[in-house]
Amino acid sequence: MRYRFLIILIIASIPGMAQHTLSGYVFDDDSKEGLIGVTIQDVYSGKGVITNVFGFYSFTTESDSLFVRVSYVGYDTHEEVITLAGNLRKDFYLPTSTSVLGEVKVYADRDLIQEEVRSTQMGVFNLSPKEAITIPSIGGEADILKVAQLMPGITRGGEGTTAMYVRGGTDDQNLVTLDDATIYNLGHLFGFFSVFNTDALTDVTITKGGFPADYGGRLSAVMDTRMQEGNSQKIDGRGGIGLLTSRFTIDGPIVRDKATFMLAGRRTYIDRVLGLVGIPLPYFFYDLNAKSSVKITDRDRIYFSGYFGNDVLRIDEEGEAENDDLEPLTFGFQLGNFTSTIRWNHIYPDERLFSNITVLQTRFKYDIEGDFVDNSLLIRSQIQDFGIKGQWEYFKSPDERLDFGFDMIFHNFRPNVINTGGEISDFLRSRKGALLHTQEIALYAGKEHKITPKFTSYYGLRLSSSNVRGGFYMGVEPRLTASYELFDLTSVKSGYSLMRQYMHRVSSSSIVLPTDLWYPVTSEIRPQTSHQWSLGLFRGLPALNLTLSLEGYYKTMSNLIEYREGARLLLNDNFEKELVNGDGTSLGMEFLARRRSGKLTGWLSYTISKTDRQFPELNDGLSYPAKYDRRHDVSFVGMLPLSDRVEFSWVWVYTSGASFTPQTGQYLVTDATLNSVEIIPIYSKRNAVKLSPSHRLDLNFIIKSKKQRRFKGEWQFSIYNFYNRASPYQVSISSNGRAFQYVQPGIFGTLPSISYNFSF
Repeated sequence: MRYRFLIILIIASIPGMAQHTLSGYVFDDDSKEGLIGVTIQDVYSGKGVITNVFGFYSFTTESDSLFVRVSYVGYDTHEEVITLAGNLRKDFYLPTSTSVLGEVKVYADRDLIQEEVRSTQMGVFNLSPKEAITIPSIGGEADILKVAQLMPGITRGGEGTTAMYVRGGTDDQNLVTLDDATIYNLGHLFGFFSVFNTDALTDVTITKGGFPADYGGRLSAVMDTRMQEGNSQKIDGRGGIGLLTSRFTIDGPIVRDKATFMLAGRRTYIDRVLGLVGIPLPYFFYDLNAKSSVKITDRDRIYFSGYFGNDVLRIDEEGEAENDDLEPLTFGFQLGNFTSTIRWNHIYPDERLFSNITVLQTRFKYDIEGDFVDNSLLIRSQIQDFGIKGQWEYFKSPDERLDFGFDMIFHNFRPNVINTGGEISDFLRSRKGALLHTQEIALYAGKEHKITPKFTSYYGLRLSSSNVRGGFYMGVEPRLTASYELFDLTSVKSGYSLMRQYMHRVSSSSIVLPTDLWYPVTSEIRPQTSHQWSLGLFRGLPALNLTLSLEGYYKTMSNLIEYREGARLLLNDNFEKELVNGDGTSLGMEFLARRRSGKLTGWLSYTISKTDRQFPELNDGLSYPAKYDRRHDVSFVGMLPLSDRVEFSWVWVYTSGASFTPQTGQYLVTDATLNSVEIIPIYSKRNAVKLSPSHRLDLNFIIKSKKQRRFKGEWQFSIYNFYNRASPYQVSISSNGRAFQYVQPGIFGTLPSISYNFSF
């Protein structure tokens, strides 16, 4: 017995094996920009890590030798044997892949598919800006939001618009950020084009389930977009000229290997084009993106980025002397976003702790103004944020990664600012509008832990709060996901998330208009909350470069907001009285087959879902379908090079119709005192009827110019809605003299377009 005790004591006194850490960045070999989501795997042990959103990785091991394989979609795989003696900083530079087949490529595909299958991520999509440029679109204008609408679980709003309804949520329940700053208005041209210039982006990630702890503030989805940093070696330029818009981007080094810049601009000339055919439309939009990065030391980097965009409409009609009844009229509006961020990255001495501190500002505002018959009118609304965010990532080992941090955002809302002059001021008085201040503060921590070679879990906790007018809200938001590998390249995943939202958008239309207002929660309007459960089966097929997923979800939502019948929203400071609260449920099943490498790439997605709402003060308190409850949604996207210079792509979509409340009859009411008759409509239950389903086929051909030393050009020919089946976007009542009937007019027929893209 005493010898056993002595043996235990000796073993306990032996120091543990020394740990070594290999860390650094993975860069694009040409531009030297950091690559997000690259797999760094030790072939000997089979363990691996992936780079974060800045391209940083950290791999800690007790072994003094690693056989490292670095792999990423679209890039050549790098393999190297590395000897460790303590911590080692090493950056990798991956060249763009020039071959489709080969043994190394097969290994890369398997590594990436294996990482996707084994990870705990659910309901997460990474969208490539390069795919957006290749996929056909309206007017030949590449649009990353239109690509997002082709993914399972994401329903588009009106035909051709950028609105996204994710897993039964509304459009304002999505958090969309650009370099960590919130974008409140996503659309140009009343939502038909997005505010994102695809040439300025490097990565887009959409999360709609299994949310990590660092995401919060919205119920349905988070869309995280990142701007390009700029080439640190040489000047690069790219752009495009289309029928409706033109864009140009330039980037390069300020100081080689130390500081970079990126500038991107875009403007529409729809006003000029329509003017040539005699159609006056004094409207245009423009946007500007800018970013700069500075390498201070080997451990410190600073990033500056900003965005500015505006929609402008201006109408000037002068009165004519021979017609005294025609008075001068001036009317217009401006609608725009502005963001700016400063971020500081730091690597701590032990090489395993990485931090990112962000200071940000964002503003969304609109101005409507007019002058007519000696009267003047100005209506203005604005939301402005100031914030600071801190995030730390601790790469403890390839099996354990921790993240923790805080968010602190100060919101300033000023809706319904009105200035009037002339006779109109007698019934519409000037007022500054109430200035509403709120603060959102959150603390969070999460851990991804590979408990066994087959079982990986992520568990996290977010404590969110909001200090609002007349009240204070606080709540705990647990997050949990787990992945279990049933057998090679096949796993089952499950997850649960609780989300809270402390603001909402007041809108009186199905499309984004200048009259839409953002409001915070108040003592009477409580935060919206959601509970989401999900379960999925994931399968990788490396021989076909294919990943398959089948994911089901069930989501409950409370304190949702709707508007009373006949609610007055515009110029109403007492908006709370026009709102009612209720609950919602959404459940569905999503299938995705995606191929991201090889000659033929693309995806096939199918969603079947059901979304209901229940408000005590609406529809007699009975449950009813949400407006964008679409039972079936199918997308088939393909990209196929026909030769070295010709590429062909297509998009085919099928969607069930949106719901609406039809008028089923009418009756007459007479007023003998006024000798008049009033027609009173009779309506069905709320959203009792659906529009007809819609489907369309879009085609795109890209013809590249002959390869030159520096300059590259390509012509893009697109056909939107190839077989001319217009999707219904509204319903109206028509009469043939004997009876009334509903008609469903479409908004777009076949739309051909041509554009020219270039780079140098």
